[in-house]
Amino acid sequence: MIVIMVVTGAIAVSTLRTDSTARLVRSATNDFRSLCSRVRFKAMEMSEDRMVVYVPDEHTFYMARPVANQEESMEYEYGFVILNTAKWTLPEEFELAVDDNDPVEVFRFYPDGGASGTSFNLACKGHAMEIGVTKLTGSMYSQSAGEGGQ
Repeated sequence: MIVIMVVTGAIAVSTLRTDSTARLVRSATNDFRSLCSRVRFKAMEMSEDRMVVYVPDEHTFYMARPVANQEESMEYEYGFVILNTAKWTLPEEFELAVDDNDPVEVFRFYPDGGASGTSFNLACKGHAMEIGVTKLTGSMYSQSAGEGGQ
């Protein structure tokens, strides 16, 4: 009887652990998609491009706008101005592979509602989710990228 309870408990714990990681990935994906929706609507509202940029040192995604003129391009070396009006910090359990520690543009949304049409993988403890945006409509999608990674 005790052996059956121990085996059942071990199976339940391993199942719940896997499920909680998958739930964590889904929750983070939904939070990120919410940020992207805000950025997209701001692009349409302001009638100018808006971007989602990732700052690796801070582990944070921000809304940004492209530099407007030559003076700004000298002041902002990455080609965009970070706007602190919308941001989302990636939970520390997550991995996001970037080539260096410079801020990088992830998605760009246009005033007509369209977008850059790119995607990336977000991974946590062996679970990965591909998150992307379609070019024509700017709508977000996410799908399981399977086990592993980037």
